[in-house]
Amino acid sequence: MSSAGIGHRCVGFNIRRAAQAVTQYYDQHLQSTGLRISQFSLLIAISQNDEISISELGDKICKDQTTITRNIELLKKQGYITITRKENDARKKAICITEEGKKKLAEVMPLWENAQTHIEKELGPVRLEDLFKTLKTLEQLVK
Repeated sequence: MSSAGIGHRCVGFNIRRAAQAVTQYYDQHLQSTGLRISQFSLLIAISQNDEISISELGDKICKDQTTITRNIELLKKQGYITITRKENDARKKAICITEEGKKKLAEVMPLWENAQTHIEKELGPVRLEDLFKTLKTLEQLVK
């Protein structure tokens, strides 16, 4: 079998390509805030899960601990989060959003909403729901 036609059939290639394009789209919309979509996603998850651990955060957003740790350190340096030891288990770190982080989320949210609304409008509710179902099915299929 020729490898020439594999790219259009490869699920991994096509998902990575689409994910890269979507990431760049959101990053462009958020550029003025200094946050990337990956950092915004982390801040949202942290704001919704007080004192979350790095491993719990990784589970929530499906990222490995190395990637999480690198981005967490950036958010900490910017003053958007704090990292402390959990009271009930000193081996685990508790990540919390700061007031500065909440302000940053308030700044970013309208820009994210604009990007999100554009995608939702262009896809339409049926295609968007189908996309989410397909992605969820694919995720379960490969676990």
